[in-house]
Amino acid sequence: MAASRPLRVVPGEASESDSEPELLAGAAGGVPGAGLKVPGEASETEEEEEEEKEEEEGGGQRPKLPPATAEEPAAIWGGGQGGPSLLQQRLWEGSGRLRGAVGSALRQSYGTAARHLGGLGGALGRAQATAAAAAHCLRLARRDLRAVAATVDIVTACRLLPEIRG
Repeated sequence: MAASRPLRVVPGEASESDSEPELLAGAAGGVPGAGLKVPGEASETEEEEEEEKEEEEGGGQRPKLPPATAEEPAAIWGGGQGGPSLLQQRLWEGSGRLRGAVGSALRQSYGTAARHLGGLGGALGRAQATAAAAAHCLRLARRDLRAVAATVDIVTACRLLPEIRG
C-alpha cells in the first residue's frame, strides 16, 4: 500500500471544507507570508485589483478621462444622416408585422362573429315566421270555435224542434 501523504494547503486558497484544519506550508512554524500572491488566484475585491494596477503603473494616480457626453437622440436614430438607421428599419418592420397580425386577428374575429350573427338572424327570422303562423292558426281556431258556439246556442234556444231524449 502507498503511504499517505500529508495535506498541503497553499496560502490564499480556500480549504476543501470549513471543518478541515488549514495546514500552511511556509517557513518557520507554518506562519503564512503576508501579501503573497498565488498565480491564477482571483482577487478578493475590486479595490485589490485597482491597487495592483496602480503598483504596476508605478504612479499612484489614474489618468483623468474627459467627461462622457450623451449623444443626441437624432444621432442615435439617424435623424439627419440621409436615411433611417438600422434600428428604425427594424422597428418599422416589426410595427408592420404587428399591424398585419392585429389586422388579421380582428378580421378573423369579426368575420366569425358576423357568421354567427348571420346564423342567429336566420334562426330568429324562422322563429318569428313560425310564431306568426301559430298565432294565425290560433285566431282561425278561435273564430271557428265561436261560430260553433253560436250555432249550438241557436239550436238550444230554438223551440220549434222536438225534444229528443236519448
